[in-house]
Amino acid sequence: MTVRRGRDVVSSTAVLGTLLAVFAITEPRSDPLSFAPELVAFGLAVIPPLLGVAIVRSFHRMVQRELDLVLVQSTVSQPRFAVGMLASEELARIDLDAETLLDDVSKGRTALPLNAAKSTTASSLATQLRLHLIQGRRETWLYHAITESEFLGPSVSLNDPAGLAGLLDPAQRDALLRTIWLLISDTQRPEASVALSLGPIRPTNGLIDRQKLRFPIELATTGVPRRRVDPETWQAIRVVGPHIASSRGGSLHVEIECSIDNPADA
Repeated sequence: MTVRRGRDVVSSTAVLGTLLAVFAITEPRSDPLSFAPELVAFGLAVIPPLLGVAIVRSFHRMVQRELDLVLVQSTVSQPRFAVGMLASEELARIDLDAETLLDDVSKGRTALPLNAAKSTTASSLATQLRLHLIQGRRETWLYHAITESEFLGPSVSLNDPAGLAGLLDPAQRDALLRTIWLLISDTQRPEASVALSLGPIRPTNGLIDRQKLRFPIELATTGVPRRRVDPETWQAIRVVGPHIASSRGGSLHVEIECSIDNPADA
């Protein structure tokens, strides 16, 4: 069952169950109680395979979700602005192509000036490299964590025009990511979603306050009732900062007051 597709097992079980049901119904019998063994045979033939398929699929989803979480957690240690994992693979390919071209030129396998085909290739590599470098100055670790996750990508939207997520310390980053993850995973509703908004920076007063930057982080959920939120979610939110939670239309809305060290004082 673990090497066959679930649909194959289900279809085979359905055919077998249909045949057993037809034989049991059409078989002539004088005693109605003789139908009981047929019913037991039907249950033993149909229920175990279907139960096995359900267990294997649930285990597969659990493993895929945990692997996805491990993958996105690797973005927590990235710089404020950086390229993502997928972009890193693309940069490695571009680097290999550029290195190959330069090696051909240095060893005389490719004559200078470059012909039209080689010139076009070099120009394309340079353009792709510039685009990746520009993207790397706009996209934070949180952007990559969401967009490169098969679990978070369809359900989480991010609004962080100033790139404030990149200023969070490692503990706040990990807690914010766990908060989003738990809010989505705590509900079985397929329409559950989280809209995440960071900023703008709020003014501060006093010498000590000027050493800190304060900005709000708003979590607006859809299809996530407050009563279904796990206590671990609230613990993670408290790591990010003080918060105010409210219910709007049966869904949870959280505003976190986030304080970070002012990078200008670093």
